[in-house]
Amino acid sequence: MNGSCEVRDSAATSVLGSVRQDIREQLDRWGTGELADDAALIVSELLGNAFRHGRPPVSVSLTLDDRRDRPCLRIGVTDSGTALNVDLVRAKWRHPSGGLTTDGRGLWLVDALSLAWGDQSRPTGHTVWAELDCPAGHNPADA
Repeated sequence: MNGSCEVRDSAATSVLGSVRQDIREQLDRWGTGELADDAALIVSELLGNAFRHGRPPVSVSLTLDDRRDRPCLRIGVTDSGTALNVDLVRAKWRHPSGGLTTDGRGLWLVDALSLAWGDQSRPTGHTVWAELDCPAGHNPADA
């Protein structure tokens, strides 16, 4: 983990615009501004789910991660609610009666935009995370 930024707030829609702006500014500082649109959409979807289904407090974290063969941006949204069953969500997408008519479109977008995503249980809640591929030639150690 080379760099991180955390934004905390318990208000829902009133903070969404400022969180997206904070993310854009942080990504520009890290030299990964081209990820801002995808990162902002992912954060919007994950924050929306946290406020809708989770419990406060809610936090957003960004981390430049170079522990792999290629660096990535890891986005995490943590709340105090119960963990998400990622396998069940994906199974719903595959089931003919599931579709995307009511719920699940946000996570489907997260799935489409990210390299990987999932849910990690924590002692006081859980974190839904997503990873975006860093631009070629970007070194998180330079951030």
